[in-house]
Formats: sequence, C-alpha cells, structure tokens
Amino acid sequence: MNGIVWWEIETADPERFQSFHTALWSWAFEPAFADTSLGADYWIIKADGVTLGGLQRSLESTQPSSGGTRIYFEIDDLEAAFVSIAENGGTIERHRTELGGDDRWFGIYRDPTGTSFGLWTANPENP
Repeated sequence: MNGIVWWEIETADPERFQSFHTALWSWAFEPAFADTSLGADYWIIKADGVTLGGLQRSLESTQPSSGGTRIYFEIDDLEAAFVSIAENGGTIERHRTELGGDDRWFGIYRDPTGTSFGLWTANPENP
C-alpha cells in the first residue's frame, strides 16, 4: 500500500457539519470543484491553512451508511473535547476507554449530522 492520499466525509447536512466542526476544531471549509463534472456540493477542509480532506453533500438517493471508516483525532485533553462536543450539539458514544498500558486512551463521538469520529490521547485523565 502506498498510503492514504485523501479522505472525505459525505453528509446530507454539510452546513451543520461545518458549523459543528468549525466550533470544535476551528476547521475552515472552502467551496471547491464548482466548475467541474463532480456534480455535487463540495468543500475542502482545512486546519491552519493545511488541507485535511473533503466534505461532500450526499445525493438524495444515497442511503445513510451504517458502516465505514472512522477517523481518530489525536488530542491532549479528552475530557475537554467531550465538553466541547456536547456544548456544540454532538453526542459522546464512548467515554474515555483504556486500551492497556499507560498511554492509550480513546473515546468516540457522533457529530450533529450523525458522522462518527474517534479521539485518541496518550494523556491520563485530567481531574
């Protein structure tokens, strides 16, 4: 395998997705591919000017997926992230979970559009 070259999220409500993830991660969303044959609303996702991936409005005929790939974000403070997620309309699906050892904890949340993400930290719980 040569490595991952791109990732994108598809949702029926990209405006809500953008609002939530801008508040949570300070991401920016730039409209893209308007003059191409893509045939969909599309945005480039950026953090601090660096391109991360893409966001696409799902087609009305597309059914929501119950499977797929989950992206994990490495963060310093898992509990602070949970607070921010809840304050911005997200749902915590799995609170801090230890994977063994003293440097492997994760959690899972779902944003207001129903997209599931993971959080990963090497830091112990902050009191």
